[in-house]
Amino acid sequence: MYAQLGDAVFLVFTLKNLIGATIGIVVGFIFGAIPGLTGNVALGLLVPFTFYMDPLVGIVTLLGIGKGTSFGGSVPAILFNMPGTPQATATAIDGHLLTQKGRSKKALHMALYSSVGGDLLSDLCLLAIAPPLAMVALKIGPPEYAAIIMFSLLIISAFVGSSPTKGLISAGFGLLLGTVGLDLFTASDRLTFNILRLEDGLPLIPMLMGLLVLSEIFLQVRRSYLGSEKTLIEAATQENKKLSWKELKQAFPTIFRSGALGTFVGATPGLGATLGAFLAYNVSKRIGRDRENFGKGSLLGVASSEAGNSAGTGANLIPLVTLGIPGNVEAALILGAFMIHGITPGPFIMEKQGTLLYAIFLSLILANFLLLALGFAFIRVSRSILHLDRSVLFPIILLMTTVGAYSISKEFIDVGIMYLFGILGYLMRRFGFTPIPMIIAFLLGPLLENGVRLSLRLSGGDPSIFFSRPISLVFALFSLATIAWMFFAALKKRRLRKAV
Repeated sequence: MYAQLGDAVFLVFTLKNLIGATIGIVVGFIFGAIPGLTGNVALGLLVPFTFYMDPLVGIVTLLGIGKGTSFGGSVPAILFNMPGTPQATATAIDGHLLTQKGRSKKALHMALYSSVGGDLLSDLCLLAIAPPLAMVALKIGPPEYAAIIMFSLLIISAFVGSSPTKGLISAGFGLLLGTVGLDLFTASDRLTFNILRLEDGLPLIPMLMGLLVLSEIFLQVRRSYLGSEKTLIEAATQENKKLSWKELKQAFPTIFRSGALGTFVGATPGLGATLGAFLAYNVSKRIGRDRENFGKGSLLGVASSEAGNSAGTGANLIPLVTLGIPGNVEAALILGAFMIHGITPGPFIMEKQGTLLYAIFLSLILANFLLLALGFAFIRVSRSILHLDRSVLFPIILLMTTVGAYSISKEFIDVGIMYLFGILGYLMRRFGFTPIPMIIAFLLGPLLENGVRLSLRLSGGDPSIFFSRPISLVFALFSLATIAWMFFAALKKRRLRKAV
């Protein structure tokens, strides 16, 4: 092992490897910061080109894209409340409120430090304890998936937004939308209305751009027209002091805890960085410092969500390199890059390609320091966008989202879907409903349905299977406790209203 580590060091500190990591991070920044252009799009475009690269350089370049995307998506989330990636949605909750208070520089710097911190923690876990964590992930079967996802949806519904009831309604609608398309087991049409494009389900990117980007444009245009709030330019020039050492030091426990949660979620196939971000945010909101300011513009809120989502970058490689199981789309694309170079991830990769594998792990750790250095330059450039006139900025964003929605499938129906969800998102926000639980429920709904139906098939229709296995039992009890808390909280709130 130590001989392989020593040989790996000489492979890592080469000019072409550093250039590859730098290019990947910069590309990730760009694709992450533009709503609708996720890191998976960049990976899909660049995977074929790695055939002409050295295996280490090619794979590190692709992994650098993932790192850059994790932070890049937080920039429009903080500055404009328009998350560049789904996992940056949690960052927007407190991040944009900080921008409105004239603290965008602090929010962006906290996002950068937290992103690097969470990512570094997951990379160290990848290097040190990949096999044990992969064994834990291997024990996650259909009942466990269903219990974990149900608990996650309840937590998100309860703590994201102004009301748990509205959160549950939003999540329920998201689960309904997740059933659109062909049934996973019977292949029968569900809510497709004989539209061929909907047989594979509602297109994700147009839906996200509508709910998160267009709805925010509609809201900000309305506010600007009514003159109900100060402009972002005024907010940008108000305070905007740098993040102090004291503020960063106070965030260390939050970054570590959120990074650990994100690492566990990222190491579990199928859960993804979005769930890691929201789980870390909600745990910090419950037990962390400054929890009373979460949802009102808290730096620790930004820290928890960014550390939680960025920790998935290294962690999602754990089941890939040790078991050959890609945990998400990004890992599946990385698997393609491995296969292009004749490398088969799995239990025997350490014996056959140990030096290359350790070189990849060490390159990931080194890339975090490149991410930190390049991130400050990216922040400096991105904050200047605040000074663009809205009458110029919003039409540009509108044009980019329209072109982006059309370019995915080359079908105008995607553009229509995007505008439909833009109007829906606007109406939801106007009436106090947050679209976040709906988005998460839409993403996790098929996994929940698949887990429940497979579990019931395994048990012959007996629902006790969810309470007969340790991991699923724990999360089922957590779900019941969350429902009980929501019920008693609503009862207490009603009593207080009557007393007034």
